[in-house]
Amino acid sequence: MAIHKVDGVDGVNQFPKKFVTLHGTAAITKGDWVMLDLTDSTNGLGGSVVTAAATANGEQLVLGVAAETITAAGSIKIQTAGKFEDAAVGTSVAIGESLVVSAATGSGAGWAVTYVASDVAPICGIALQTEPGGGGTNTADVMILDQGMF
Repeated sequence: MAIHKVDGVDGVNQFPKKFVTLHGTAAITKGDWVMLDLTDSTNGLGGSVVTAAATANGEQLVLGVAAETITAAGSIKIQTAGKFEDAAVGTSVAIGESLVVSAATGSGAGWAVTYVASDVAPICGIALQTEPGGGGTNTADVMILDQGMF
């Protein structure tokens, strides 16, 4: 990962980001959290993604946020680390909260919600903004935590 430059010498603070291009197995919307699709082997097992499911106790295969929209199966750019503006989040997510994709109240497929003690999935991000964020309802700026998969 790139060095996080914050000295401001050139007047610009840097927020490094990490991307990977994978095979999306279905339509995916920009800003939705995605997970590995282990049922598809188009690019070998572990090389395909799908919109993250809102499962009980948190989805363990979440790896990042869709950086673009696809309307059918095909290549898609995924941001796997760094600041992402207007990511999909559940209702009532507040600034500073740890996030996980889970079937908690106020959640939906592809949305990250506030981590709770019963979640067994790893934290996938930190809310940098309270919902609703700049993109409207169910969005907020987030810091995606690198899961180390890519």
